[in-house]
Amino acid sequence: NYGTIGPDKTPVVALPGDPIAAYISTELFIRPMIRNMMGLYDIHRPIARATLTNDVASDAGKHAFIRATLSTDNPNRRLVTALENQGDLIGLSDATGLIVMNEERTEYKAGEEVDVLLLERRFN
Repeated sequence: NYGTIGPDKTPVVALPGDPIAAYISTELFIRPMIRNMMGLYDIHRPIARATLTNDVASDAGKHAFIRATLSTDNPNRRLVTALENQGDLIGLSDATGLIVMNEERTEYKAGEEVDVLLLERRFN
């Protein structure tokens, strides 16, 4: 959901100051909000399973979204590689997916299957 202001109920959304956090927040909250306002039913990006090619870690107790690139090694298997520097603004354009890290886990190892929010349709 989002806040509204004024008699005409203008939507108001606040974003974090960090550009990468703002991008991820836009994908997770603002894009679905706009698609919902347009009357669309598929408001969220699809989530798929993929096999990790490298280890990823996150802080304990924190639901995290790790920028990553997707590829395939055959028609039925998706591979996902976490980008090296998660704070690199220039590398943001390389991300084709976001690895969804559960707040109950602090790391996933290469070879594990994880949920990935797909940012590009070609990986659906």
